[in-house]
Amino acid sequence: MDEFDLIRKYLVPISSTESQFLSNDGAVFKPKMNLDYVVSTDTIVEKIHFNGNELPELIAKKALRTNLSDLAAMAADPEFYTLSISVPKVKARSFIENFAKGLKEDQKKYNIKLLGGDLTSSSNLISITINIIGTVPTGKSISRSTSMANDLLYVTGVLGLSNIGLLNLNKNDKQYSKAKLKYYLPQPRVKFASSIRNFVSSMIDVSDGFVQDCRHLARLSNLEFAINLKNLPISNIKIISYKQRMNSALIGGDDYELLFTSAPKYKEKIKKIAKTHDLRVTNIGYVKNGNNGQVTSNNKPINSDAYKHF
Repeated sequence: MDEFDLIRKYLVPISSTESQFLSNDGAVFKPKMNLDYVVSTDTIVEKIHFNGNELPELIAKKALRTNLSDLAAMAADPEFYTLSISVPKVKARSFIENFAKGLKEDQKKYNIKLLGGDLTSSSNLISITINIIGTVPTGKSISRSTSMANDLLYVTGVLGLSNIGLLNLNKNDKQYSKAKLKYYLPQPRVKFASSIRNFVSSMIDVSDGFVQDCRHLARLSNLEFAINLKNLPISNIKIISYKQRMNSALIGGDDYELLFTSAPKYKEKIKKIAKTHDLRVTNIGYVKNGNNGQVTSNNKPINSDAYKHF
């Protein structure tokens, strides 16, 4: 099967009515009144972001969910996405068939439509790029740079679990199963983010490691983020030392949880919304004037290496 046959058989059936697959050079959709569009792009590459021996369905879901997490970080609701895949010709048919199954399931789960994209052959590795489009009420998107002194700092979920899963993929102990699942299948907090958009001053998704992403918020707001490490929600996998679990939480990356700031007056509101979504949300510190641009604990900078894209 050539690229057009593959697109026609596996991707067109899961595309939206606005899709440009095979019919036009571009997709056409009408802007919605009183909404801003939020656009983001992420690429995942075999041997860097996934091993290549995972089920194509899982690779598809991870690719889409990491992009959905970017929308969540700006409190945007998913609308459309485009998809570009480079895959070795020898495995193209089987990969695309099962990859499309994973996309179809998550399109329904997250209420998002495929607009179109591109399919090409590669020499030996798989590369997937998704360009995602979301909407947010006009003027209501959340920035990274608008934290305020005295804001409280929160994080969703558990930190470091995905990194523990990655480091122990080849171990069969059942205690690692939840961590492996978190690595393979991130949980973008899209609905929760939409619910808190009116009560949040800044937000980012934790993809490159907690300290690194926390530092992004601190530097962009030119404020100090004071962390209570005892409150950090880390994994409770007991066969790993506390030091290892804390290290994964601080610098591990791939958590795709939300790190956000909010005024103290909204503390009870945040708690109530978290309970409605059955989501663990932890107050881990606060924002202050001081060592601006720094992330600190007990007035000392937390200096930890984090994931680097290059």
